[in-house]
Amino acid sequence: MPLSLINIIWKYRLEPEPDASKCSSLKFKAVLFDLGNTLVYSHPEITFQRILADHGVTKRLKEVKNALIRGNTEFDIERHEGLSAHEFYTQWNIIQLKHLGLEGSKARRLAATIDSEWWKYAEFHVYSDVERSLHRLKQMGLKLGIITGGFEEDIEAIMPKTGLDDLFDVKVGVNATGKRKPHPEAFKHALRQLGIKPSEAIFVGDNFKADYKGAEKAGMKPILIRRKGSSTQSLFTDVRLKLPSGVRSIRRLDEIFNVLKTINP
Repeated sequence: MPLSLINIIWKYRLEPEPDASKCSSLKFKAVLFDLGNTLVYSHPEITFQRILADHGVTKRLKEVKNALIRGNTEFDIERHEGLSAHEFYTQWNIIQLKHLGLEGSKARRLAATIDSEWWKYAEFHVYSDVERSLHRLKQMGLKLGIITGGFEEDIEAIMPKTGLDDLFDVKVGVNATGKRKPHPEAFKHALRQLGIKPSEAIFVGDNFKADYKGAEKAGMKPILIRRKGSSTQSLFTDVRLKLPSGVRSIRRLDEIFNVLKTINP
């Protein structure tokens, strides 16, 4: 959700612009990001519940959320690689519906409907620290990119609603390479698009295995963002994971500027 005018004015008063002389010494040329729970967040359990209700299925929100948690744990992503976005999410929805006590041919049709209608109901919000931080990074002369475990169709549906679309030089979904994070090719494809080396890029994401370790294996400098208060963190992120020593981590995106100072001369 964009910052209110008052918040923007207040943050501009408190946060000085980056020193151009210091920015010119940065050896990095780009910062790339995961999308969900890093730059934007949503309430998938609410979306799921609304669609069910409009198709005559009434479930309490807590029931839906618990079903998504169990279903997400059960769903084998690797087994479903290579599917189209619609078929992938239909299969994902079938698992969620099973945990809500819905199975059989009707559940299969409902699962397909949920995917087809998802973007009519889904609402995505931009974290309050994102817009300002991205503009500062651009002012530092850095290229920006997105590498998501979602599909290109997801990016196309989400980004125009954020008001941030024009800030990014590259946006990569899983169907661009057929490889999903943490596979190095998911990262290297974006780097080739930008024309830079892995050592010249930083990657910020919320998942330790997919984002942090994946980017590290690809030769990038990773930063883990561990946000508090996201409604989806108990569904799809590892915010409670105890991290090994030496892992670079932040709680808010605007903390990235302090981290940059520690990994640049």
